Amino acid sequence: MTRYTPECVDDTLFLVSEDDGTRIEVGTVDDIVDAVGGETYVIEYDDHQRTQPWLQTDDGVLEIDVREVATTLPHTEDTAAELADYDMSTERYGLPTRTVEFANRLVDTLERQGSS
Repeated sequence: MTRYTPECVDDTLFLVSEDDGTRIEVGTVDDIVDAVGGETYVIEYDDHQRTQPWLQTDDGVLEIDVREVATTLPHTEDTAAELADYDMSTERYGLPTRTVEFANRLVDTLERQGSS
Protein backbone atom coordinates (compact mmCIF):
# COMPACT_ATOMS: atom_id res chain seq x y z
CA MET A 1 0.00 0.00 0.00
CA THR A 2 1.31 3.43 -0.93
CA ARG A 3 2.07 5.84 1.89
CA TYR A 4 1.65 9.58 1.53
CA THR A 5 4.09 11.74 3.43
CA PRO A 6 3.46 15.39 4.27
CA GLU A 7 5.54 18.06 2.57
CA CYS A 8 5.34 21.81 3.12
CA VAL A 9 6.01 24.34 0.39
CA ASP A 10 5.62 27.99 1.41
CA ASP A 11 3.34 27.00 4.33
CA THR A 12 1.10 24.90 2.06
CA LEU A 13 0.84 21.24 3.04
CA PHE A 14 0.83 18.54 0.39
CA LEU A 15 0.53 14.77 0.78
CA VAL A 16 3.07 13.16 -1.54
CA SER A 17 2.96 9.56 -2.73
CA GLU A 18 6.12 7.65 -1.88
CA ASP A 19 5.61 5.53 -5.02
CA ASP A 20 5.10 7.98 -7.86
CA GLY A 21 5.30 11.46 -6.34
CA THR A 22 1.60 12.24 -6.81
CA ARG A 23 0.84 15.39 -4.81
CA ILE A 24 -2.44 16.28 -3.14
CA GLU A 25 -2.77 19.83 -1.87
CA VAL A 26 -4.26 19.89 1.63
CA GLY A 27 -4.10 23.62 2.39
CA THR A 28 -2.04 26.00 4.46
CA VAL A 29 -0.71 24.84 7.79
CA ASP A 30 -2.32 27.91 9.40
CA ASP A 31 -5.74 26.83 8.06
CA ILE A 32 -5.20 23.28 9.37
CA VAL A 33 -4.33 24.66 12.80
CA ASP A 34 -7.47 26.84 12.71
CA ALA A 35 -9.64 23.89 11.65
CA VAL A 36 -8.30 21.73 14.49
CA GLY A 37 -8.92 24.54 16.95
CA GLY A 38 -5.49 25.86 17.80
CA GLU A 39 -1.77 25.23 17.97
CA THR A 40 -2.13 22.59 20.68
CA TYR A 41 -4.56 19.68 20.81
CA VAL A 42 -5.20 18.28 24.28
CA ILE A 43 -6.17 14.68 25.00
CA GLU A 44 -7.25 13.66 28.48
CA TYR A 45 -6.82 10.03 29.46
CA ASP A 46 -8.85 8.13 32.04
CA ASP A 47 -7.26 6.08 34.85
CA HIS A 48 -7.15 2.89 32.77
CA GLN A 49 -5.61 4.61 29.76
CA ARG A 50 -2.95 6.19 31.98
CA THR A 51 -1.49 2.74 32.60
CA GLN A 52 -0.14 2.58 29.05
CA PRO A 53 3.66 2.43 29.31
CA TRP A 54 4.21 4.91 26.46
CA LEU A 55 2.11 7.62 28.07
CA GLN A 56 4.51 9.93 29.86
CA THR A 57 2.19 12.18 31.86
CA ASP A 58 1.38 12.41 35.55
CA ASP A 59 -1.94 14.21 35.17
CA GLY A 60 -3.37 12.15 32.30
CA VAL A 61 -3.20 15.08 29.89
CA LEU A 62 -1.22 14.93 26.67
CA GLU A 63 -0.62 18.14 24.73
CA ILE A 64 0.06 17.64 21.02
CA ASP A 65 1.67 20.21 18.75
CA VAL A 66 -0.79 20.41 15.84
CA ARG A 67 1.74 21.89 13.38
CA GLU A 68 4.25 19.16 14.11
CA VAL A 69 1.77 16.31 13.76
CA ALA A 70 0.16 17.75 10.62
CA THR A 71 3.53 18.16 8.91
CA THR A 72 5.09 14.83 9.92
CA LEU A 73 2.38 12.17 10.20
CA PRO A 74 2.20 9.95 7.08
CA HIS A 75 -1.15 8.82 5.67
CA THR A 76 -2.52 5.79 3.87
CA GLU A 77 -3.44 5.63 0.22
CA ASP A 78 -7.10 5.31 1.22
CA THR A 79 -6.99 8.49 3.28
CA ALA A 80 -5.23 10.39 0.49
CA ALA A 81 -7.78 9.18 -2.07
CA GLU A 82 -10.69 10.19 0.15
CA LEU A 83 -9.20 13.65 0.71
CA ALA A 84 -8.63 14.09 -3.03
CA ASP A 85 -12.38 13.72 -3.53
CA TYR A 86 -12.93 17.02 -1.66
CA ASP A 87 -12.37 20.31 -3.42
CA MET A 88 -10.55 23.38 -2.18
CA SER A 89 -13.61 25.65 -2.18
CA THR A 90 -14.23 27.75 0.91
CA GLU A 91 -17.99 28.13 0.56
CA ARG A 92 -18.99 25.57 3.18
CA TYR A 93 -16.62 26.26 6.08
CA GLY A 94 -14.83 29.50 5.21
CA LEU A 95 -11.72 27.33 4.91
CA PRO A 96 -10.99 24.92 2.04
CA THR A 97 -13.21 21.84 2.38
CA ARG A 98 -10.26 19.46 1.86
CA THR A 99 -8.35 21.27 4.62
CA VAL A 100 -11.23 20.86 7.06
CA GLU A 101 -11.63 17.18 6.18
CA PHE A 102 -7.89 16.65 6.69
CA ALA A 103 -8.12 18.36 10.10
CA ASN A 104 -11.09 16.17 11.05
CA ARG A 105 -9.17 13.02 10.15
CA LEU A 106 -6.15 14.27 12.07
CA VAL A 107 -8.27 14.81 15.19
CA ASP A 108 -9.82 11.34 14.79
CA THR A 109 -6.35 9.82 14.62
CA LEU A 110 -5.21 11.72 17.72
CA GLU A 111 -8.31 10.73 19.67
CA ARG A 112 -7.70 7.03 18.96
CA GLN A 113 -4.27 7.17 20.60
CA GLY A 114 -4.25 5.27 23.85
CA SER A 115 -7.81 4.00 23.57
CA SER A 116 -8.42 0.39 24.53
